[in-house]
Amino acid sequence: MLLFTMHLAVHALLFLPFSRAHICGPLENLGPNSWERYDGSIVLDVTDDETDCDFSLKFKFKHDDSLPVAASPDDCKPGAIAGDGIPYVGFRWSYESLPSYMKEVTTVDHISLDYNPCGHPPANVFTVPHYDVHIYMISPEHRTCMTCDMIPNAPICNPYLQTTKSGKAFFKAAIIQPSGQLSNMPADFVFGAAVPLMGGHSYNPNSLPNLTVGTWTDPVWIMGSYDGGISSYEPMIPLSFITGTEDKYYEEELEYVGQTIDQLPTKYTVMYDNISGFTTISIEGKSAVCGKEYKNLLPAKSSKMKSQKGVKSLKGKDSKKTKKSKRN
Repeated sequence: MLLFTMHLAVHALLFLPFSRAHICGPLENLGPNSWERYDGSIVLDVTDDETDCDFSLKFKFKHDDSLPVAASPDDCKPGAIAGDGIPYVGFRWSYESLPSYMKEVTTVDHISLDYNPCGHPPANVFTVPHYDVHIYMISPEHRTCMTCDMIPNAPICNPYLQTTKSGKAFFKAAIIQPSGQLSNMPADFVFGAAVPLMGGHSYNPNSLPNLTVGTWTDPVWIMGSYDGGISSYEPMIPLSFITGTEDKYYEEELEYVGQTIDQLPTKYTVMYDNISGFTTISIEGKSAVCGKEYKNLLPAKSSKMKSQKGVKSLKGKDSKKTKKSKRN
């Protein structure tokens, strides 16, 4: 993401639904619809209480050690090819579509694990190996329509010149007046950059790492937008956090300005277990359905079942609220 200062068009905020959209380009451009290489799984918990209806969506994965890691600045120069035959600066995306009942509860359609061997712009901010964990509320088909006029030799949309409706949609956002705050995002979030097939990226500048004076150690929360709506949210996680010989843990509570989408997460946690090598990411929020309505959505078989492609489901216990903290 490159940092730009710009005026975002005021646009009526519409939640972007996860209903299927027509396909504008190959789904293969989004990477495989499988977390097999990461041994990934997804679990859903919903409180069985009509008055306190919350969800906890947990997904875990293991970093694939066969993925390349840039060993020097030369590896990240244009044209440098990694051992997997893809440029070090190229995208390595894999997504997992959620079962329909999980989508109904959380409004999450699919989750994409996007690995970056060199990181990505801005320079000296995110230019270290890391994962962008995009949690999308729109369908993969919808994403194929999210195209734009790009900056030459850069992987982002041009903020100053867009000639198509789809390109202009990247730079529409709901803004609360007179504060100028972005709606349905945490306070002090600003728009950063737009990436084709992903959407716009917004964040709190004060939360960004500064690699000129230190290292990037903890996850950073990002909000995605497109055509005036929230398209995704995303913990960005440095590779150093989910590898190594020490356990890692981070949690953060979330609040939003001008919130109109009830299912936005109220908290997320990232936990790395050095013994198993697995990273578990948990997001908590208000369930869109609960009680009998939720039970009617569940598959006919046991509530503890393994769905296709390693996606697991589980209904169960209440989640606990904790304050923001981190442990390294």
